[in-house]
Order: sequence, then C-alpha cells, then structure tokens
Amino acid sequence: MVANNNNINNIITTNKNKLQIADTQSVIHLDPVKKTKADKISHCHQDLPKDWQWAKLDLFNNINDNLEHLRLNMTICKNKQLKKYRALMNTEWPHFKRNLTAEEWASPHYELVKRTRQELKNAGYRVRDIRASKCYMPGYQQGKGDTVKRLSVLLVPEPADHKYTAILIHKENKMLVPLRGDKGYLSSNQRNMNQIATGTANTILKTSKGVDIDDVL
Repeated sequence: MVANNNNINNIITTNKNKLQIADTQSVIHLDPVKKTKADKISHCHQDLPKDWQWAKLDLFNNINDNLEHLRLNMTICKNKQLKKYRALMNTEWPHFKRNLTAEEWASPHYELVKRTRQELKNAGYRVRDIRASKCYMPGYQQGKGDTVKRLSVLLVPEPADHKYTAILIHKENKMLVPLRGDKGYLSSNQRNMNQIATGTANTILKTSKGVDIDDVL
C-alpha cells in the first residue's frame, strides 16, 4: 500500500524534515527524519500520559481470500502493570460509532478521532487507506471482548514498504507511534505468526537507578 503524496504538507513537512500531526490541543513531532519522508526515524517524542511507562503496538495481517485482515495488538504499561487491548482495523468508517450513544459520539474523545481522520484526508492519504478502530479487551480465540470506550486508534500506511503510522488516542491525548516491519525489526517466528510491523513509545530512560525494595514488594 502506498499513501498519496500529493498535498501531504499537513502531515509530512519535508522542508523542516519532520513528521507532525497537529490539532488545537496538541502538536506531536517525529524528528529527525533522515533521507526520505519518514523513511528513517531515529528518535521520536510521544506525549504519553504521565502514568504510562510505555506502549507497544504489534500489527498483524491474517490474509484470507486475498483480503487483508489487519489486527493491532496493544500492550500498555501503566503504573508498572501491563494492560492488553486490541483493535480490528477492517471496520468501515460508518460503522466506527456502532454501540456508542449519541452523547458519547459527540464527546471530546470521539471528536478528536474524527478531526484526526479528517486531517489525514486533508494531508493526502487515501480514504480507503485510513483505518480507524475502537479498542477492545482481548476475547476468545483472538477475537474481541468488551469495547474500551475513549481508547481508539487510527492507522495509515507510509510510502516505504513495511512501514505504518499508528495514532493512538487515549481520552483526549494523541500519541504517534511509527510501526516498522522491514529487516531487523521482526523475528522469523513473529513473521510466521503473520506479524507485519511493530513499534514502541516509551518514557523510560535507558539507564536505571534502581528501586527500593519497599517500593516493589
């Protein structure tokens, strides 16, 4: 899949060598971008909620009858506890609001989802390539469980093969997570499980000063 590069200035700003998605509430930057548009991202800044340590997103494609069936598995580390969710990225946009009340659909979270999707359209991404999903608790046999309201995700493919951008929206916070599946990012076992890309956003420093036993036991 290849994103439309025409009029893409709202998302990809080549003269400043940055990728950004902006709204009236926040601006999220990926920099620096080396070589081509979002081709080599060596560092990114994600505005994670203060009680999140990291979020890991794994993208799977279970092709059936030559049709894509994209699934995004999410693991969020909050207060040093792991929370697992998933999103099925194949639902048509008109069905996104299914099981939401009119009041919920008009709430700030879903207004932000709608606004972000429109920004992606304005930037030149093809409508059919912009995937959006509510998030769900894990269900039986890789299915979906209960809907987790006010946690949503959008997904777009990038021009380079095996690269995607996921936009995780938690309440009214928007986090940009680059996903990569090219050489060196996935193991053979992961590929055998139909995983096609992965990405992590984190606020944990690489060096750790350790913790006191009374804080963890």
